[in-house]
Amino acid sequence: MADHRPIIVRLQGHIAVITLNRPDQLNALGQDHYYQLGETLRQLEKNPDINITILTGTGRYFSAGTDVRSAFGNKLHGTDIRRNMSGTLFNNLDLTHTFTSFSKILIVALNGPVVGLPAALVAQADFIYAAPHTFLLTPFSSLGLAAEGAASRSFVRRLGISKASEALIMSKRIPCDELAACGFVNGVVSSPSGKPEDSVGFLEQVLAEVHRRFDSHTAHSCLGRIKGLIRGTEKMIDEQHNYLEVLEGLEMIATGVPGQQIQAMVKGQKKHKL
Repeated sequence: MADHRPIIVRLQGHIAVITLNRPDQLNALGQDHYYQLGETLRQLEKNPDINITILTGTGRYFSAGTDVRSAFGNKLHGTDIRRNMSGTLFNNLDLTHTFTSFSKILIVALNGPVVGLPAALVAQADFIYAAPHTFLLTPFSSLGLAAEGAASRSFVRRLGISKASEALIMSKRIPCDELAACGFVNGVVSSPSGKPEDSVGFLEQVLAEVHRRFDSHTAHSCLGRIKGLIRGTEKMIDEQHNYLEVLEGLEMIATGVPGQQIQAMVKGQKKHKL
């Protein structure tokens, strides 16, 4: 029987697998889903038996970003949409903090394209594996928004400043081969079938790689400590950028431009860059 929960969590020994499970919506997420994702990470943070968390998606997309129809569909006018978007920014602040402060090893298995806030969040992962048809897209500038999810720092760190500027300022789509070339992803992994929609086969390959790298010879109790040493300073900088992005976002919302762009998208007057 198919599991229709939007976010599925499975525990496999010391590994937790979180799966975004809205394939018919290309795993686009509403605010309730974002909250559930953050709460899932917070619960795993408290679980002493879990050392490694894998985040992936079902179907041919990892995530198409925020489900704007779900988030703003009935709040498209003046104060309503500005208030709704401001609340969304503060929810993003909390979710981004959850990702930046997550002390366990976080592995992202990009089963396909990743867009918007989810694209920013996956940059906080310790390891990223991607299917060949993956691309990264952050269309913030096309919506009149500032960067989100601490991407203004994490993208510079993972992509380099040139590619980060292309992604954030130009809203340029970054394909998988470029993500691999600049080191954003640790490896490109194909499913046995080679089909973009074969997210199950893709995840099996990633899990096999994880088990190889973190075998019985690994002292799992030290993984979080090593991560803390590697990311200690960067974590503080990411948190600063998280707050700065929200402040910039509030200023942009006050201009009314993001609301107009969201309205146009929901009404079908603006073509999505997908």
